Amino acid sequence: MLVLVGVGYKGGMATLEALEVLSRADKVYIDVYTNPRARELVSDVERVAPGKVVIADRRLLEEYAGRIIEESSKSVIAVVVAGDPLIATTHVALLAEAKKKGIEVRYYPGVSGVCAAKAASLLHYYRFGRTVTVPGPWRGVKAYSLVEFVYSNLCNGLHTAALLDVDENSGEQLSPGEAASILMSLEREVAGEAGFPPSLGLLPALLVEAGAHGSHRVLGYSSLEDLARRGAPGGVYTMVIPAEPHPTEAWAISEVYGFEIPLEAYKKVEWDKICRFLRPSPRGAYILG
Repeated sequence: MLVLVGVGYKGGMATLEALEVLSRADKVYIDVYTNPRARELVSDVERVAPGKVVIADRRLLEEYAGRIIEESSKSVIAVVVAGDPLIATTHVALLAEAKKKGIEVRYYPGVSGVCAAKAASLLHYYRFGRTVTVPGPWRGVKAYSLVEFVYSNLCNGLHTAALLDVDENSGEQLSPGEAASILMSLEREVAGEAGFPPSLGLLPALLVEAGAHGSHRVLGYSSLEDLARRGAPGGVYTMVIPAEPHPTEAWAISEVYGFEIPLEAYKKVEWDKICRFLRPSPRGAYILG
């Protein structure tokens, strides 16, 4: 049997059901590459599954996935993920391949960091559009599509949750300030070719660190330019680029976190010039084209 187990995105957030499953498994692989704090979970898991834990990096989970599937045909093999297992395509593929081979599979959800961050931002959850990832410079790529995806969200009145890449070698997350700089740099290149004024740097940004024990840190920046210039204190963040907030969203953020989202920033953007580069779909929403 193959079981995919989410134990929460931080230590101490495993459910009783997850802990029981892990205690009964014959072997437990811990995924340490899809979350920058996954290694913090190792000691938690080792307490309930002593002597059974194997640290699994990207290569083991992707290139040698067949080995895990073969083992699960004879024993109860658990793959532990910091967060929810099926948010990452790597784990979906593992589940599907095992099912294809006739192996019994089980899925135990966990609390995903990105889902918690969206909720902790106090922005309306149903107003979030496509989630994006800002790749670190170690990838050696320029993800111009990020600019299109963010603007597609904004032109549809939707917030963007931007995940910050994790270096597989060091386990360090891309800093929020560098992520803001990368996004603005990409936009300048895209805008130069498309002929619209670069504007993302004018828009406000939130940094959300959804913590354990009910404690969450949410930082507000007047603009992406401000974030790039000032940087952020140490932590593991999700960066949010909000669309113009609904009054109830702005009110909640002000009351709970004590800062205001600068509404005047949205008036500085020439939306007509930008959104016309996105073609409308038959349903009236903007899509890329």
